[in-house]
Amino acid sequence: MKRFKAKKKRKIKLVKVFIILLLIYFSFSFCFKFLYQKKIKDKISNKVIINYLLKTSANNMIETNKNHDLFNINFNSANLLLKTSLNNLIDDSAVVFEDSYNEDTIVTKYFEDPNKYVVNKPLIYLYNSHQLEEYSNSNVNMYNTSPNVLMASYILKEKLNDLNIPTIVEETDINEILNINNWKYSYSYKASRLLIEDALSKNDTLKYLIDIHRDSISKNSTTLTIDNKSYAKVLFVVGIEYDGYETNLNLAQKLSDIINSKCDNLSKGVLEKGGKGNNGVYNQDLSSNALLIEIGGPDNTIDEVTNTLSVIADSLYDLIKE
Repeated sequence: MKRFKAKKKRKIKLVKVFIILLLIYFSFSFCFKFLYQKKIKDKISNKVIINYLLKTSANNMIETNKNHDLFNINFNSANLLLKTSLNNLIDDSAVVFEDSYNEDTIVTKYFEDPNKYVVNKPLIYLYNSHQLEEYSNSNVNMYNTSPNVLMASYILKEKLNDLNIPTIVEETDINEILNINNWKYSYSYKASRLLIEDALSKNDTLKYLIDIHRDSISKNSTTLTIDNKSYAKVLFVVGIEYDGYETNLNLAQKLSDIINSKCDNLSKGVLEKGGKGNNGVYNQDLSSNALLIEIGGPDNTIDEVTNTLSVIADSLYDLIKE
């Protein structure tokens, strides 16, 4: 009887030891898996992915069927790169987009140019009064990448400099200016004005000022497809409540026409803005060569935007070389 009880106790102890060993095993497995995934996630930063975008042409992103080995991510299409997270994150409208933002919904983040270099005697100054206007984010929210109009500026800069048109991008975080001055988001044009004036004072060769935005309407109104290739449509906005706006109006119309000559119906034309509830100036009084361009909407992917940026770059080249 005593021997039976001793055997029973030994079995119970063995079971307990086995359970403890299982718990230890699963605990270590979970910790290892968590740390490994975190390591991989940390490797794939905003900078890496954006740098990949800048260095990859639109044709390669859309038309090739190859898998690009960037930490084993399939970059077959930019739809994989960047996914829709929230539509209309900034509650703007096509008509009064500067005064109707819901500041609590802004989720994109500022990021620095991943491909910095010195540009001598810049001719074009790209900036974004609303840096965080976001594009579609297809399925890589896990990598914390939110494509926005600031990214579009960096990509356009690359394309213009490749065409030997010296171009710079305003890299200052406009939100910092808003926070320092305790300004609401609707004061973004006031903040960008400070940056424009500073850029003009430091670069006497600047001739063109281009403020890049995106529209807020649905994708069927902001997308053009030609030969199975999709583009984000363009809209020019010109304020008409300052002296001499006609020069900027003519410039916008001319560039719009050149774009449509290269890609029919890509540009929706020029929208004149003024009157009650509208900005009416958009800092365009600072130059007779100031443009505000809306490229696509919240549902357009970054590859569609990139396709359009190629056309805009070529059109600017033709405009300037005239």
